[in-house]
Amino acid sequence: MVHRRRPTPGGATVAATVAVIEAHRELTPILDEHLADDEGEILPHLVVSDIVRWMVAQVGTRPDVCTSILSWLERAFERGSEDVRELIAVSAGEMIPDPGQPGSELRGWLGPELRKVDPWLG
Repeated sequence: MVHRRRPTPGGATVAATVAVIEAHRELTPILDEHLADDEGEILPHLVVSDIVRWMVAQVGTRPDVCTSILSWLERAFERGSEDVRELIAVSAGEMIPDPGQPGSELRGWLGPELRKVDPWLG
């Protein structure tokens, strides 16, 4: 599926956001809804936060997809620009529910680099 969007600032963060969705087609509805709500503009921090909310809802039924997304984010964090690293640390890592809350088990699936920036593990 080709998504039409207006050019947005932060090309690296937009590219990373689109890439994680292209690698995990289950997330396509998240981007579609976001594009509809935001007049075709991709706001990476909002989309990535929505991805984490999706993972929280799916952690019990789709752990394989959740771990795959977290692995993808780990690799992107390791080799990403400062903007991409901030996007992942803030809009993914900080959005994982606090310990004891539903979905908090995602925190235990973080790779070593994301564990370092996690507010509970770092």
